[in-house]
Amino acid sequence: MAKSPVVWVVVLNWNGLADTLACLHSLRALRYTNRRIVVVDNGSTDGSVVALRALASDRSIDLVESDTNLGYAGGNNLGIGYALDRGADFILVLNNDATADSMLLDELLGAAERYPEAGCFGPWIFYMHDPKRLWFAKAEWSSDSFAFTLPGMGQLATEVPAETTGTDYVCGAALFFRANVVRQVGLLDERYFLVYEESDWCYRARRAGFGCLTVPAARVWHNVSASFGGDGTPLRTYFSTRNKLLWGETHVSRREFFGIARRIARRLYPRFVIDRRPGIPTARVWLWAYIGFIRDVSRMINDPLEVARRRAVADYVLRRFGDCPPKIRALTKAWVAARSPTTTPGNPGN
Repeated sequence: MAKSPVVWVVVLNWNGLADTLACLHSLRALRYTNRRIVVVDNGSTDGSVVALRALASDRSIDLVESDTNLGYAGGNNLGIGYALDRGADFILVLNNDATADSMLLDELLGAAERYPEAGCFGPWIFYMHDPKRLWFAKAEWSSDSFAFTLPGMGQLATEVPAETTGTDYVCGAALFFRANVVRQVGLLDERYFLVYEESDWCYRARRAGFGCLTVPAARVWHNVSASFGGDGTPLRTYFSTRNKLLWGETHVSRREFFGIARRIARRLYPRFVIDRRPGIPTARVWLWAYIGFIRDVSRMINDPLEVARRRAVADYVLRRFGDCPPKIRALTKAWVAARSPTTTPGNPGN
């Protein structure tokens, strides 16, 4: 009988002990037994590493500690390298804010056996708070809109064909791959730090001849955007803007890259909009346009999202990659705090 493949699961923790423990609890229930788990602590400052050391002491997990936050790419690279050094045949990179179905590895390994030409596989990923609704089923690059589309996103699983299918990239929240893929194409590019690193890596894998597939029978639930403090934050805006430019310069045509750059550039400056409706006096039209322009300038100067976007473009142009500037994290902290529920007589809080 052939020996079953050795699977290593890499879980990255950064100040998220509760999520990490829930993730590890789901991994202990995996039916596939020839697997090991390595948790990489990415320079946590909340004391979570102490609890992880206790788990590692009884060999329920292996623990790798980083002194600093290396981001998604750098932190997971530590875990991937650790797994490769210990003879991994397959590796699953799983977000710590995700939980796995007990058959996850069985289904992914089954797909790997059925499709030997493919090197990267991803499960269907569902919203944690709405467990029957899809967050990620596949990704497709649109050369017309200069962006990725996510077919199936927001739909119920019953509304989407449950077929193993090609995808332009596998979502980094649950990225499963043959160990020989990373041995051939290299680790995640640490310039990205967060966002677009998995799409960059999958595109490199595809160029090397490895297909990327999503496997509907393999399932994961994800607490979306927990690592960013929510979606649409200054932190997310910064990384999404800078890294999309970095990704585009490598993986799309010149026309598409300039399309990406134009769309981003249009958001960097205010627009002077003239109301061309008939019957409005010319002086009033120009006055309204001027007032609107000044308001837009004031908004863009002070809006944390616009500040983050401008800094992202500047850092791309100046080739400053890796982690974001401390100012962006401070903006995000204030931005999240301003939108958090507060305790008032009319609002008892949480």
